[in-house]
Parts: sequence; structure tokens; C-alpha cells
Amino acid sequence: MFCTRALVSICIRARTLPARTFQSKPWTLPRRVPNSTILAARRHYSDVSTPTKICPSCSAPLPTALPVCSNCAYIAPIPESMTYHEMLGTSYEPNPFVVNVQQLKRQFRAVQAIVHPDRWVSKPPEQQAIAAAMSSRVNEALHRLSNPLRRAEYILDLEGHGGEETDKVDDMELLMEVMEAREGLANAQSPEEVAEIREDNEAKVRETLEEIEKVVGAKNWPALRTAAIKLKYLQGIESAAAVWPAVEHDH
Repeated sequence: MFCTRALVSICIRARTLPARTFQSKPWTLPRRVPNSTILAARRHYSDVSTPTKICPSCSAPLPTALPVCSNCAYIAPIPESMTYHEMLGTSYEPNPFVVNVQQLKRQFRAVQAIVHPDRWVSKPPEQQAIAAAMSSRVNEALHRLSNPLRRAEYILDLEGHGGEETDKVDDMELLMEVMEAREGLANAQSPEEVAEIREDNEAKVRETLEEIEKVVGAKNWPALRTAAIKLKYLQGIESAAAVWPAVEHDH
């Protein structure tokens, strides 16, 4: 009897409770992801802090960011989204122009010790082909990132500002400086004169590298293109000075 009354009482109270209402938010279509966001995702593929990559074949930790395992000889093509920075174990952000070249070279040697084609000669042809392609890509990564001008041009490519000639100069002051340096090398009569030209040019190179680092950090890509053009001309002067007196009559 007591249980029956208690149950009836609960039912009565339940009926008298106010109904709980739910107000749903209006449904809207998701915003279209802009191309710049997609480009950023590709660019920053190596910048997200993730656990050590695991071999999908034997579950051992992969020794590098590349999809190749030294434990079980698993190897797969490099993802198209992987940047040269990630291949050589360095970050793209916050400033992809700032790299440690010695660290790049150490990582390069570590990667090549695993993927060099000579290590895959006894493997199936498919794996040999992947290893050869991977070794070539890593070679290209070091080639591009270890040189300041090539690194700047690679960044421009990734940021969607590449593909155009970078030797067109509208800066008349720069053109005059380049012409004077070239003429000075052509007319130089002693190593001391050449050394003076090189010293002046090296100072301009250092100044330009500082400018490039600054504009890359600010993501000012038009300014980077202008600075890269300047660096290209300055490096041309250094190359000519390095082989003097072969440029004595080179106008």
C-alpha cells in the first residue's frame, strides 16, 4: 500500500512539472574554405606538434619524417604536401627563411643513410624506384634550402608568388651599383682592388639577407620578390669576383 501511494505521488508531481523547452539554433551552410587556408594547411604540414610517426608495417618509430622504415624496409612515396623543410627536419614557421644549414646537412646525411638507392638494390623494383625518387627529392630539398637565394625563391613558390622571372629590375639605383661593380672588376689591376669590391658587395649581401628575413617574417611576399632580385644580382657580382681575372674583359 505504501509503495502504491508513493508511486501515485511521483506521477502527480511529474505531471505538474513545467515542460522543458529546447531552442535550436538556425542551421546555416558552412563557409567555403578559402584557397589561402588550403595553402596554409599544406605549408604548415610540418609545424603541428605530433607524436613520433609509426611505421604502418611493423609499428616501429620512423627515424625521420619520411615514410621509410629502417627496421622492416617499409617505404612509400613522399606526400605531395610535405615541404622541403619537413623533409630535412626543420620548421616552416614562424620564419621559413631562418634555417640552420649545418642542421639541414646533418639531417640530410641521416635521411640518405636510409633512402640512398644503394641500400635498396636487393629489394623489389617498386621499392627501388620509390627510394630513388625519395633520394632525389631530398637532394633537391638540401639544394634549395641551403642557399639563401634558392630558399627565398622556394618560399615564393610555396606562397603562390613564384613562376615568374626574378631577374627583372626596376630599381635604377641597384642597376647602377651592379654596373659599377662589374666595371670595377673588369678594370681591376690587382687582387687588392678585387678584394675591396668583394668586401663592399658582401656588406650589401648581409644587408639584403637581413631585409629578406624581415619581410618573410612579415609575410610581405612582393617585398620578398624585390629583395630576392637584389640578392640574385649581388650573388652574381660575388661569382664574377671569385673567378677574377677571368672577367677582365667581360662586359
